[in-house]
Amino acid sequence: MENRRSDASRQHSSLCRSQDQGCCVQQSIRHESVAFPTKSMRVHNPSSSLSGTPMPSSDNVVGSPLIVCTAHIHWDPEFCDVKLVQSMMLAHELWKLVEDVSETHRIKPHQCPTLVCGDLNSLPDSGVFEFLSKSGISRSHPDLKAFKEDAVLEKFSHTHDGANYTHALRLDSAVESGVVAFTNYTLDFKGMIDYIFSTPQSLARLGVLGPFDMEWVRNHKILGFPHPHVPSDHIPIMAQYALIPTNHQRPQPQIQHFGNQHSGAFGAVGR
Repeated sequence: MENRRSDASRQHSSLCRSQDQGCCVQQSIRHESVAFPTKSMRVHNPSSSLSGTPMPSSDNVVGSPLIVCTAHIHWDPEFCDVKLVQSMMLAHELWKLVEDVSETHRIKPHQCPTLVCGDLNSLPDSGVFEFLSKSGISRSHPDLKAFKEDAVLEKFSHTHDGANYTHALRLDSAVESGVVAFTNYTLDFKGMIDYIFSTPQSLARLGVLGPFDMEWVRNHKILGFPHPHVPSDHIPIMAQYALIPTNHQRPQPQIQHFGNQHSGAFGAVGR
């Protein structure tokens, strides 16, 4: 990332300091780490059951690839721009992995089942959530701050239409808006900052874990977590999916709308 004598300098430094917060895991095949802003790769011995014959064109999903990406986005609520740029970098690298895996299994990239799970340290009205869930974000989005005019972001955009930065993945959030009020519960902050995204063409969502029992919290007069019965300040989210065989998949409509409202990410203080 270009280091300039401007307001972007401070954000650039934070971006570089966060270079270990993010990784992409392709279970049973290989492990790839996406370090911000650089990338390193470790390739383990491929699974014999997944490295041979590609998935047959039938209802059988045995041998189908599954990409699972886990990420931890920068925590500081002051740096919503850094969080958004990190998310753009993550989607960019993940798509390259999807293309690679798809070629190996002789399927189209959009047929490759992909999950993105992570502590994004961003609320549902943030630029990070908008970018991932809507496949893009306006180049004038306030969360980009000084990065709005930074030409280096072009390399992370899938398309170059002049109005939006985009990514090639089609992702749906496992949890509908408003269903889970928080995944981070502390004395000074309560909000949803952890997410599961999936590719709806190749993964059918069967169910999700419901919200935390607030009556139990009130009865025990708990002001925040960790707690003796809840060992983390993060509340787990869980979703169950079924793999959709390639010959039963239906292409999903592309999302065209990209908003530019200011996010509420400044309230997120999770780590």
